[in-house]
Amino acid sequence: MALDHPVVEPKAFRMRRALKQFLAESTPPAIAGFIRVLALTLRYRLEDPQGLLSQDPGQPRIWAFWHNRILLMPYLYERFCPGRRMLMMVSRSRDGEFITRIMNRFGIDGARGSSSRGGSDALRELWRELERPQARDLGITPDGPRGPRGKVQEGVLAVAAGSGRPIYPVTTRISRFWELPTWDRFQIPQPGAVCRLVIGPAVAAPKNLEVPEMDRVRGELEKVLGE
Repeated sequence: MALDHPVVEPKAFRMRRALKQFLAESTPPAIAGFIRVLALTLRYRLEDPQGLLSQDPGQPRIWAFWHNRILLMPYLYERFCPGRRMLMMVSRSRDGEFITRIMNRFGIDGARGSSSRGGSDALRELWRELERPQARDLGITPDGPRGPRGKVQEGVLAVAAGSGRPIYPVTTRISRFWELPTWDRFQIPQPGAVCRLVIGPAVAAPKNLEVPEMDRVRGELEKVLGE
């Protein structure tokens, strides 16, 4: 039977939806601000023995870092790679959308997809990006978004193999941090801590997608990134 009057949305439901919308719009700027304030309290030591940050400034790079180091990476990229932009592979989940909105405030865009959802679409977007005349850098958390922690998945290897470009590992060593009880043991630096930003050495792209070659490069990348 057809209704002869419009369906009235319950007031509680409207308020809940409005609250979610408010949090979705206001929380990312607040977290980005928190990251900036926290980052200003830290002392930095750059360890780049190969001088990778100063080499071939016109060429895009494939940066790889563990998922539990992601909090400071937008600020560090903005600070140590001024004038450059990054396209980062981010999950299609609600959390991924949230992370993307935070990263946008540091000059980082999101390619939505992961090993579990939309991965092939995101990989194609990353490959197309590297073919552009003024391509952005690429950022990939090779063990994200679900782990296992510290284990390189196929995405970063496939992008490197398809483009022929090396992978630039980057990590942070924090003197004091809080560790969350999450699958990746997410790290939050404590104010006043020393942050060592460690770059490289670069890991050559796989020569092909055969299992032995991929496993070799995977092992090398995991060793360089360490714990």
